[in-house]
Amino acid sequence: MELCRCAKRVFYFVLPLIFVVLSLGSVAHKSPTYDETVHLFAGYSYLKWGDYRANPEHPPLVKMLAAAPLLALDLNTSGITPRERYKVQRDKNYGWVLAHRLVFLDNDAETLFLYARVVMVFLAATLALYVGRWAWELYGGEAALIALFLICFDPNFIAHSTIVQTDLPFALVLFSATYFFWRSLKALTWFNLTATSLSFAVAAVTKFSFVAIIPIWLVLGAAKLFSREPLQSPITTPQLITDRWHRAALVGTILLVSAVLGYLAIWAAYQFRFEAILFQRDKLPIADLSADHSWLGWLFQLCRENYLIPEALVYGLTDVYRYMERSSYLLGEVSQNGFWLYFPVAFLVKTPAPTLLLIVMATIYTVVRRPKGNAAFFLLIPGLIFFLFAVWSRLNVGLRHILPIYPFLFVWLAGTASLMWRSGLRMRRAALLLLGVWLCGSTLWTYPNYLAYFNEFVGGPSRGHLFLVDSNLDWGQDLKALKEWMTRNQIDKIQFAYFGTADPAYYKIDADYLPGSVYHTQPELHDVASSPPYVAISETFLAGLYVDNPARYARFRARNPVAVINHSIRIYKVGADDRARGLDAK
Repeated sequence: MELCRCAKRVFYFVLPLIFVVLSLGSVAHKSPTYDETVHLFAGYSYLKWGDYRANPEHPPLVKMLAAAPLLALDLNTSGITPRERYKVQRDKNYGWVLAHRLVFLDNDAETLFLYARVVMVFLAATLALYVGRWAWELYGGEAALIALFLICFDPNFIAHSTIVQTDLPFALVLFSATYFFWRSLKALTWFNLTATSLSFAVAAVTKFSFVAIIPIWLVLGAAKLFSREPLQSPITTPQLITDRWHRAALVGTILLVSAVLGYLAIWAAYQFRFEAILFQRDKLPIADLSADHSWLGWLFQLCRENYLIPEALVYGLTDVYRYMERSSYLLGEVSQNGFWLYFPVAFLVKTPAPTLLLIVMATIYTVVRRPKGNAAFFLLIPGLIFFLFAVWSRLNVGLRHILPIYPFLFVWLAGTASLMWRSGLRMRRAALLLLGVWLCGSTLWTYPNYLAYFNEFVGGPSRGHLFLVDSNLDWGQDLKALKEWMTRNQIDKIQFAYFGTADPAYYKIDADYLPGSVYHTQPELHDVASSPPYVAISETFLAGLYVDNPARYARFRARNPVAVINHSIRIYKVGADDRARGLDAK
């Protein structure tokens, strides 16, 4: 018995270690994704110069954490002068120019991103440990190992664990905050109250989606008020609290303390300063962004004129609101304002097939057996509310926006699976073992192309472009593999429609850039008959997303490519006639 318990504790740390190895090992084959360069530069700018003007549409914490190791490096910042940084004041897109200069031109990008990605993987591993911890407290050691197995071998979490983005770190803070809120509703100790409120404060400076925590906690708190379970509050009384009004006061106290600390955390993240940079000559152009929404402009002007929240935060919120509805791709169609079915479809095609089958098994078991306790409620309600929040927002850029629902789902699945295992039925145990082997094998088989993962029910990554693109499949991550293909086939130069912001020249790729590419600096070059015969097109552009004309590369869709680079880039060979008349859609 003691040996079994020790083995569980060993695997409790071995599984996250495997997760770290898969994450860092896979990222060695990948180039930075679309937003990472500007996020890394922005975090460095916040820490190094106290300048919050770059990339203000996200709260600063994650970017600062990722960039923190860079302060120990002797970086060349000679090209990032105060005069250059001031240009961001007038044109927020100039931050991308400075980011490219710092990361790819003046310093070694691989070194910078290695340090930043270690930080991101640490946050992801911390989330895995929290998932195991909550499963252990609710269901026991077997459930903790199952929960850890589900998250550590989930291709989507491996893919996003190394990316300098807010999505997976926010999953960590939402999950940990709700975990401590659950603990506080069981026993309001000083530790639980402090951990709950601090977790909320961290969430407030991680991502603007932190507002979803409020309805989640309100629903969970209301459920506690109307439940028969008493509330322990060693802070106020040694007696069990059964009075509803007394419990309501304690829940309200948790919410109030969390809100106060969250507000203080926002000011602390911006160095308790209203201005985006000290002694700046002009204010950020918030009014320009909110001009189309009079009520929004009035609200944000009120915040700015009364110094209610930092200027960069106001600017970022305004910018995010403007782009709540944006073009997206789903099942072969492009919409200019998103799809209601986007996230349900993304969940069905990107969630591993064994996990989907386990969801079906767990649902049937729960309906038939009706296990005692309210654990399922506390685990499923947060995920459901956040999922509905994402569907309502219609910000359809990828599964990454609903990553926070999975940790709650993994704990519930692990708990239910452990109950099924304990039932002793051989068929159930065999089914669970089969799903575990399937998940492990599928994840190892996908290495290192985790970002492009699609489950077996839809045909795997090779058919992913039929369902979704963008950060679900093609986010600019395969420049290294493209260069390897060019070297192997002795291709010196290509035409390239690249959906990404990493610098292909940094990876020794010589290309003429086609419309849509960030590096499309010679717009007529691809119409010349002497252009390179090989054309590389990112799947996102091939689908018609984020290009001026959705049909621009449509005629390539019916052609057979000569190569497909890790499911994200297709390569075609064009004849002299094609090159003579150009590649633009007619």
